[in-house]
Amino acid sequence: MSGSQNKVTKISTGAKRRIFAGLGLVCVAVGVVGVMVPGLPGTIFLLAASYLFVRSSPRLERWLREHPKLGPYLRLAESGAMPRRAKAMSVVAMWSGIFIAVTILGVVTPTARAILIGLGILGTGYILFRIRTAPAVER
Repeated sequence: MSGSQNKVTKISTGAKRRIFAGLGLVCVAVGVVGVMVPGLPGTIFLLAASYLFVRSSPRLERWLREHPKLGPYLRLAESGAMPRRAKAMSVVAMWSGIFIAVTILGVVTPTARAILIGLGILGTGYILFRIRTAPAVER
């Protein structure tokens, strides 16, 4: 092999910042859809956008954090609390998954069912009693 084939192409800092900013904007777009559509995750994409903006554009990071509709989702996520509705949706989604696994997918062994139900009980307890309940975020 020649030396030129072993070289790793480095991306310039400016190009990296533009890529991160572009990915951050995509995350904001997906996050906005998630915030508007019940059942779709929005906050995780806004957190990803914030992460990317911190590494690419302080101006975009400040815009996202100060945005009147999107900023509260970031602050809520950083506080480690969940609104009551989000807690309820999490528990319903978890138990729906358990129900599907046990009934439709045919997890039939008693041991597997007991493990799934036990994990569901632990997860429900964690969501209800360990995660603080926050006031609802205005949409």
